[in-house]
Amino acid sequence: MLYRQIRRKIKKMKLINRISKIFALFVVYIFCAYGYLTAKGFVFDKGIPVLSNHAEAKEEFARKITADFILGDSLNREEGDINAPLTMYAFSSMMCSHCEDFHRYIYPKIKKEFIDTGKLRFVFVHLPLDVLSMQAAKLSYCLPKDKYYSFIERLYSKKDWRFAKNDKKLNEYTKEFGFTEDDIKYCKDNKKITSDILLVRDNAITKLGIMGTPSFVVVGKDGKEIINGAKKYSHLKDYIEKRLDENK
Repeated sequence: MLYRQIRRKIKKMKLINRISKIFALFVVYIFCAYGYLTAKGFVFDKGIPVLSNHAEAKEEFARKITADFILGDSLNREEGDINAPLTMYAFSSMMCSHCEDFHRYIYPKIKKEFIDTGKLRFVFVHLPLDVLSMQAAKLSYCLPKDKYYSFIERLYSKKDWRFAKNDKKLNEYTKEFGFTEDDIKYCKDNKKITSDILLVRDNAITKLGIMGTPSFVVVGKDGKEIINGAKKYSHLKDYIEKRLDENK
């Protein structure tokens, strides 16, 4: 009798151990999948997450929206002429590689051709999808406004801080812009900035219909249009030129 009881206990323990391993593998899979989608940039297609470069071919390039979007002064970091006929809001995550590609390779071309010539006002808006991108967003907003875009460029040019086990590397890059340890701590503990960022993120998703990163809202006299997902520069250039013709 005792022998049978011991065998049953051993079988039960083996079953529990097997279930635990399966559950652990499932958790690891979900974590890795989320990390992959976050890094690559994604949009939702009928409720299913799709890599943004794959989704481009599935939907129209831009669609009209009517919802209002207000970006408060605390988060408004604009480049270009305030009276430009078009304003482009670029919603991005600092952990998204497609957002990085846009900012490093496409944005400089847009800046040269449209922003610096007074045709387009540009606003980079943080849409953090995880804790580290939220920290990067908060630090960028805490810095002086004239260092905002330089800081974003610096972080996008470096990958080590994104894969670090802690925020030490992120803090190091922030110190290059004049911040001390106390400044960094004060900024990260600032609940007002956190609240403002989360409010913008929630409004972007629920009111504007932004479904992933990067996404762009382009505003002119003829209304507002949203572009979801990563796009080629040539396509964005053609689109901006078309909207400029419509907003003369």
